[in-house]
Order: sequence, then structure tokens, then C-alpha cells
Amino acid sequence: MKIKKIYLTILAMLMMSESALANISIFPYSVDFSDKSRKRVQSIRVINSSNQTQTYRVSVVNFDQDENGRLKEVDENATSAKKYVTYSPRQFTLKPNDVQTINIARKSLSSASDGEYVSHLKISEVNIGMPKSDKNKDANSNTLSMELKALFAVTIPVTIEKGEAGISKTSLVNFKNVDGKKVNFTFKREGTKSSRFNAVILGEKGEEFGRVNGIKIYMTTDTLNIDVPLNKNLKNMNALLKLEDAKSKEEIFRQHIRL
Repeated sequence: MKIKKIYLTILAMLMMSESALANISIFPYSVDFSDKSRKRVQSIRVINSSNQTQTYRVSVVNFDQDENGRLKEVDENATSAKKYVTYSPRQFTLKPNDVQTINIARKSLSSASDGEYVSHLKISEVNIGMPKSDKNKDANSNTLSMELKALFAVTIPVTIEKGEAGISKTSLVNFKNVDGKKVNFTFKREGTKSSRFNAVILGEKGEEFGRVNGIKIYMTTDTLNIDVPLNKNLKNMNALLKLEDAKSKEEIFRQHIRL
């Protein structure tokens, strides 16, 4: 029987950036390539940490980031790395606690201009239901219905640098103490590649009052608003904002602030 139509129902999709979820764990949380390195293939490990057998699909997607850190999936953007990477497997099934390795390979960069390219590897948990007759249709209709349930997806950045990718510099635009419980910062990305850093709030004696690790400002935005929660109620006091390079942990910026 010929299938005239297939209805796809996408249910309960939850997009998450890199991390360990209740049902899935991934390591490492990012993949970085450089044309200066001979390493053309990297791997990530996916662990099914749920108590059920799950099927996962793998794809490479592009995001635009806005000033509040939200990532919107787009078909293409100027800094996409999608055409320069390949990966396998494309789909796999894991029993509880089983592990799957995904290999990501960098293609030739001969046609690419110098610069930074970023896309995201997306691992989606899916459950494909069996085709069933559509009871709402005419008895003579040979239309079938199929459910595709996407439970959630985890994404990790894949970054490629070619040639002189440039520099990354981050500066503070402004900040606001919100009821002594958190500080809202607006950071500005300067330079010609993404900024990746940790933001730390320190007291006058060096005590740590707040920290957010792994902040990213991609090339699709110039500024980013981020909240740093405080571990105690703080108002009307002097503090130090310190930014660390996300990889090396070296200090890249500091500024005294009045909370």
C-alpha cells in the first residue's frame, strides 16, 4: 500500500547546552580543531544514564546567539563550521549505562578563509513509533500516521580555527546588584573570535562570593547579559570581578566594583 502522507508529531523537546542530564552524560563538553594541529579526528563519549534503552540521533546544527545567551537554530550563518566536519555514527541505541563513542573529523580547510568557525553537535534522544492507520480518515484512504517523539537534545560546540583566527577580548559594559542575591553583568566581546571565560566575584580578602564557569560569547553577538548568583547576601561593599580564560584558567580581566 502506498503511503500518501506521513504525519510527524514532535513532542516535549527540551534543548540543553553541553552537560550531564538525568538521561544522558557527555564528555568532553566541546570539540576544538586547528589547522595548525595534525589532529584531524576527535571523539566524545555518550553514556545512557537512564534505566531504559534509548535511541539517539546525531546531527550538526548552527545557532545564532542573542544578547541574553539564547541560541536560535538557523540553517546557516557566516561562521558555520558545518561544511568542514563529518561525524559517525549518525544514529545508535544504548542500553542503560552503555557507552557510545562519536567520532568527529575535520575536513580539508583549503577553501576556507582564515578565521573561526563554530557549529554544534546535537545528540537527540528519539522514540520512533510504529506506523498506524489514521482512524480519522476515510476507510478507503491509505494515509498512515507516524509519531516521532523527540525527548530532548544536548548540544556541544565544535570550533575550527584556521590561520590567524585573531584574538578574543572581553570587557565589562555595566553591572547591577539584584537584591544582594545576584549580580547581572553585561559583557562585550571584542576581537575576531568567540570569548570563553569564567566570571568570579571576590571579596577584599580574596574570598569567593560568586562564580559562573564556561561563559561563551559567540561571533553572532557582541554583548552578553549574564547573572552571577551570590553565595551570601551582599550589598554596599567593595568587590573584585575577575575573568578567567575558560581553558587555561589564567586571568584575562579584572575590575573593582561596588556592589
